[in-house]
Amino acid sequence: MSVHALAAVVFRENEPIDALFSELRAIVESRGRRVGGIIQSPCEETIYATHIESGRKIDLMQNLGACSEGCRLDTGALAEAAGLLAESLAGAPDLLMISRFGRAEAEGGGFLAEIGAAACAETPTLIGVNAKREADWRAFAGDFAETLPFSLEAALEWWEQAEVK
Repeated sequence: MSVHALAAVVFRENEPIDALFSELRAIVESRGRRVGGIIQSPCEETIYATHIESGRKIDLMQNLGACSEGCRLDTGALAEAAGLLAESLAGAPDLLMISRFGRAEAEGGGFLAEIGAAACAETPTLIGVNAKREADWRAFAGDFAETLPFSLEAALEWWEQAEVK
């Protein structure tokens, strides 16, 4: 059975997508394969994007001050993380992980260009998609990506099939 190199794990708010990505990464690396990409590490007051290869952490949130109601996403930091993601893709990993497809991507920014480049390169790429963004994901990916349930087994099975392509 042939699968697309691009896949999304759809998760709900209470499902630990970061832990699932961490477990999958450990399995893939234990098999001697290289994993690259960007994973998220939510903290109390912020969200860090961590570049898998270098361990570099980028704070994705900006402090807008007291009583602010604007979007806290730091677009400069997001662009910096996108550059690191492009470096990951250029390194031809056996699995590229992108922890989120979110609002920025749904609006045409964020990691969208890197996701498209990964699909064109046919690099096995796994992306976390919150269930509330699933329609946005499907509008972007169409029939050119797999949509997986929140399951380590499903993600591993997809990667095993995508890797042998």
